[in-house]
Amino acid sequence: MPASARADLRASGVLATVEVDLAKLRRNVARLRALVGGVRFASVVKANAYGHGLAPVARALAGVVDLLCVYRVEEGLDIREAGIQAPVLVLGPVPPAALADAHAAGLAITLWDTGSYRADVARAARAASAPMRVHAKIDSGTTRLGLAARDAAVAIGGYLDDPALALDGVFTHLAAAEELESGFTLAQLERFEGALRPLDAALRARGVLRHAAASAAAMLFPHLRLDLVRVGIATYGLWPSPETRAALAHPLLLEPALSWRTHLAVVREVPAGTSVGYGCTYHTERPSRIGVLPIGYAEGIPRAVSNRGAVLVAGVRVPIVGRVCMNMTFVDVTDVPAAMPGATVTLIGDDGAATLSADDWASWAQTIGYEIVARLPAEIPRIHTEDSGAA
Repeated sequence: MPASARADLRASGVLATVEVDLAKLRRNVARLRALVGGVRFASVVKANAYGHGLAPVARALAGVVDLLCVYRVEEGLDIREAGIQAPVLVLGPVPPAALADAHAAGLAITLWDTGSYRADVARAARAASAPMRVHAKIDSGTTRLGLAARDAAVAIGGYLDDPALALDGVFTHLAAAEELESGFTLAQLERFEGALRPLDAALRARGVLRHAAASAAAMLFPHLRLDLVRVGIATYGLWPSPETRAALAHPLLLEPALSWRTHLAVVREVPAGTSVGYGCTYHTERPSRIGVLPIGYAEGIPRAVSNRGAVLVAGVRVPIVGRVCMNMTFVDVTDVPAAMPGATVTLIGDDGAATLSADDWASWAQTIGYEIVARLPAEIPRIHTEDSGAA
């Protein structure tokens, strides 16, 4: 976004912006599709498209992926309300009261039940006089949602025989692929395939897709790609883990698509020994210029980066000092003469030759890059562009 446009936003009272380059998303998908070969490709757009903006991202990817995956049924309905007709799979539980809406919107839902919930799904389908599209989930070792592997063949056989259900896929979720725990990952694959073995002919005859691999497994374990891969974090140009990046046999360019910026609200000139922020956890060691950002942990800056994170001002990395407040954050701009009230502050993205990434923030906050971007508040304006040059 041009500096003049950012100035206009500041003048209108916008405290921060998230900019998303949709062209980078599509380039990431193209490179990942080339890596995984001819299998089908799903992009995961749950959690407001990992903080990147659900509807614009879904619209940008609808023509280049085979499936969009969300977690909540409301996300699938929002995609439809945006006029996007791409296939959508809801990965999480759907409240029985929302099943009719999911069916009317043509969403596929996840099913791992043989009791009352399955009966609710069938009832909604019969009321609409058309089967509900479903993907069956098997728990192969993550121990959350899914049919027990020992019970899966009988349950899924029942789904195949039920005219109220149209079984599109069968899947599982891997627990340790990002950590390169291949022993556990391969055990999960064997558990999954073993559960489906009695149904193999029937599933293939019906064209039911098998899928297990998310970003890390899709990159690192070719035999786990099966019929479809579900790529989340890598779609957005972020790596599932440092181990994944280091272990990949061939170089792969992923372009982070998101930039996050705010501005300096105030710059204070203070003497040495001045306390900054709550708890008096930081004192200046020299005469200093302390900049105040108009955003804090309520706007996405983790409180855990207090006294350890950094931002970019005028192309210079400057430290976060003092405790991050609910709605404000302090930075030391003593060594940046250009740091004046109104100056742009880059939290994620490029400023001249300097760059900060979601992984930098994850390291400071002792978390993962997923959390940094996914927790950016939805009310922060998203500006989506299409005009980046190819990397």
